[in-house]
Amino acid sequence: MDHKYLFICTIGPVQSFIAAARSSHDLAYGSQLLSELAKAIARTIAEKEDFKALVFPAPASQDELRAGSPLSVANKVVAIVQSDPASLAEHTERTLYDFLFGEWQFAAESLEKIVDRSLAEWQLKDLIEFYWVAAPLPDENEYPDVRDRCERALAARKATRDFSTYQGKRRFKSSIDGAREHVMALVPDHAPSPNEAQMKRYKVRRGELLSGVDLLKRWGKLREEGTFKSTSHMAALPFMEGLGEEKAEALFGELIALFERYGAINFIRDYGVVYPSEVRFTFGQEDIVDTVLRKHDEIVLRYAGSQRPGTYYALLLADGDNMGKVIDAQETPKDHRRLSQALSRFAKEVLEIVSKHQGITVYTGGDDILAYLPLHTVLDCVQRLAEKFEERLGSFSFETDEQGLRKEMHPTLSAGLVIIHYMEPLSDALELVRSTEKVAKLVKGKNALAITLSRRSGIERRVKGHLLKSDTEEQADVKPLVERLRTMAGWWRTGTLSKGTPYEFERLAYTMGSVLSEAALRAEATRILRRKRESESDKELAEEVIGAIKRWLTRVPLNELAQEMIIAAEIASAEEMAGSNQDVRGGTS
Repeated sequence: MDHKYLFICTIGPVQSFIAAARSSHDLAYGSQLLSELAKAIARTIAEKEDFKALVFPAPASQDELRAGSPLSVANKVVAIVQSDPASLAEHTERTLYDFLFGEWQFAAESLEKIVDRSLAEWQLKDLIEFYWVAAPLPDENEYPDVRDRCERALAARKATRDFSTYQGKRRFKSSIDGAREHVMALVPDHAPSPNEAQMKRYKVRRGELLSGVDLLKRWGKLREEGTFKSTSHMAALPFMEGLGEEKAEALFGELIALFERYGAINFIRDYGVVYPSEVRFTFGQEDIVDTVLRKHDEIVLRYAGSQRPGTYYALLLADGDNMGKVIDAQETPKDHRRLSQALSRFAKEVLEIVSKHQGITVYTGGDDILAYLPLHTVLDCVQRLAEKFEERLGSFSFETDEQGLRKEMHPTLSAGLVIIHYMEPLSDALELVRSTEKVAKLVKGKNALAITLSRRSGIERRVKGHLLKSDTEEQADVKPLVERLRTMAGWWRTGTLSKGTPYEFERLAYTMGSVLSEAALRAEATRILRRKRESESDKELAEEVIGAIKRWLTRVPLNELAQEMIIAAEIASAEEMAGSNQDVRGGTS
């Protein structure tokens, strides 16, 4: 009788590795590398056994597991194997390092004499955290219990961490993650920053010091090189779209030529060049900066007049709600594979949806999504993603016990969305979007969206609510957050709301929120609305607008509604700049 084992393994680090990024290329390559490493694990298992041995992922063919294929693989692989698990794990770990150092080879050969290769390769070897566990699976009917034991054992193993140290001369730390030493051969040896020639040689920008891991990201080859744009490109998209394709491309061409004429090194060739800050960041000498800035302003003025691009973009992080319970509810490997296949289909469709909305998908593996988008398309994008998730995963369910009643539940998608200045460090944006997603997960019943508006000056503003319409009786009359924001954005674009309305609501909530009852607050808010006029007009606010706000206030606290109005204004500004064809909605939602 053949012995079968349930084999589960994971790789890390995930969040810290992805977050250590200065550019969108670093971010994208880091995410791609993790997926490719996980795919290498799955490929190794398929070669030793059969691709049908895989449970998660569950590819339709061996070809889907080839390096560079479109299939995205999460950092956990589950399989039912007949090989000796210890030997399989050892072989798999060697494969991981072979793949990692194969990726490093291009950078190593290109930078042979100007990096501390020994330190760089030690850092790369120390990077991967590979954990595995296996247990006999004599009967597939025992799959849920065996998988549960394996998951608990794996969690215990991951709770321990192996540490190692490198014995070598002390160096400045990496400017990207602040943990590893940089490996660059600078002149003089302890220079705090590369000079102009070194910047070009290393593919770095002013002030950057990179570790071996950082250099791998910077030199790594993306599957679709050129598709990953800067955060400033995303912020500039509504402005460039508003100019029209012909003018936008002509402006872009002239600005690129300007940068090249003055010898720019390693600047990013995307719409981010419309910002004066890119000139200041790219050119070191003040006399050149002043000259280029003057010519830059002349070019932009000629194409756009006094209009200038907005400075905010959206970073999106989303994943499925209660996916652990959904997985636990799959009682056989066949059921688990069917779930894996549904998640793989969804991951492929994420790429199409985000691209259609002019965004960039950084990572999509199973139910996890990381993407960045321009503000004028982000609301439609996140709603479409949630709808597609329910379409693909709605047939799966799990049971929950609420107040002694058994209830069937289905997985939904929740998301955190950050609206942030393009010059803020990516690591800060990633940290903020993770905390925002955690807020979404606190919404009752989930199926939630949380948004944080992070201005460079002033307080952060955060709202949360249901993403799609809830089917529960309790929430049946509550319009989802996305619909409210769309409605308010339409009001801002048509001048229906006066600019002071949300701030008066905010002051009312702050000064009287602890004194007045909810009913009294709503009455006072209504009084404020009735004495308001439409923006820059003597026209009274329409009753349908007042009625919509009154209905919202029965479910949404006054201060939160004020924050929603302010966030909607930011989105409306981008939509207006882009000349968006979004429906302008009148407030009956």
